[in-house]
Amino acid sequence: MKNNILYSFRRCPYAIRARWALLNTNQIVELREIELKNKPIELIQISQKATVPVLRTNLDKVIDESLDIMIWSIERSNMHDLFGNNDSDKSKEIFSLIETNDKLFKYHLDRFKYASRFNHEKSATHRAAAMEILLSLNKRLKGFSKEGKPLFLVDAKETLADWAIWPFVRQFRIADIKNFDHNYEIQYLRNWLNYFFTHDNYPIVMKKYKPWSKQDEALFFGNKL
Repeated sequence: MKNNILYSFRRCPYAIRARWALLNTNQIVELREIELKNKPIELIQISQKATVPVLRTNLDKVIDESLDIMIWSIERSNMHDLFGNNDSDKSKEIFSLIETNDKLFKYHLDRFKYASRFNHEKSATHRAAAMEILLSLNKRLKGFSKEGKPLFLVDAKETLADWAIWPFVRQFRIADIKNFDHNYEIQYLRNWLNYFFTHDNYPIVMKKYKPWSKQDEALFFGNKL
């Protein structure tokens, strides 16, 4: 197989962070935007989960976890500083933040944002639990701000944690934009999120594409085009 192929869905936070990592590490992939209600057989055949994102490399390796796709792209680009500069404590901190996001924050986010699918009466409870996690992130950022350092989650340096978490904070904001944008308690988190919103690569990562069909010409995604 000639190309690395990424099956993606524009609004999915897991797919967003995979695309963000691929773009910011200068990896080029053939992008196949899918419809979740009409998944192509090509995706189902290579991944039992058949959920985006799925990367099929040109060596025919299938990577169907977004975090693994991010790690793959960072390792290929030799940008190992994003893992914590070979500092085991920093690396543990990075992956601990991601684990909290992926397991705990996402759990409460779904039950707040998609309350109609779950128990609508507990929506406020899940929002409050998700907000506690956001407040803890804000506290980290506030500490760096007082020291005059850049607003990033680990040691004031941009890491895999920032890349992996911001799409989920974006999703939380979408669920309640007015309250999020006017919440003084998370002002540092809002500034941190705005860094990604105003990044030159944000409109590239969030560009809309029509759903892929095998009759289409290959659509390439990456910084070196």
